[in-house]
Amino acid sequence: MNAGNKTRLSLIIWTLGLITIGGVIGSLTKPEISTWYSTLNRSTLTPPNYVFPIAWTILYGIIGACGWLIWRESLFTKISVIKKLYVTQLILNWSWTPLFFHYHLTGLSFIVLGAMDILVVTLIWIAKMRAVSLLMIPYLLWILFASYLNFYIWWCN
Repeated sequence: MNAGNKTRLSLIIWTLGLITIGGVIGSLTKPEISTWYSTLNRSTLTPPNYVFPIAWTILYGIIGACGWLIWRESLFTKISVIKKLYVTQLILNWSWTPLFFHYHLTGLSFIVLGAMDILVVTLIWIAKMRAVSLLMIPYLLWILFASYLNFYIWWCN
């Protein structure tokens, strides 16, 4: 396999890997959607339920591509900090779903989202990797919106 094919294959693995992990974690919410979540007071801005898996599939693809770009970079002086920010926000991202949907810890979930917001803004700011910074903007906008939705649920329930 030549270098170009290895590069494309590693990008596909990163992207599909994050989409798969996100999908598995997201599938754990299905029982809670029709029971607990459907009983909550939610913002009028809350999208229909079918929007979330579509948005998260796209976002996890973007997050995977960013991870791939970050791990390919070796010359940037702050790359170890960027990698730590990336992994930390990803762990928080993955922890949010069980905290919110399984344990119903809406306040703690809001704090987790706030930390994610800060980490992603920091990652965008210090990455100095144009592609990563630009790709992370839709993710940042979505988690800022998710923070609002989570806050509303916490405050109004």
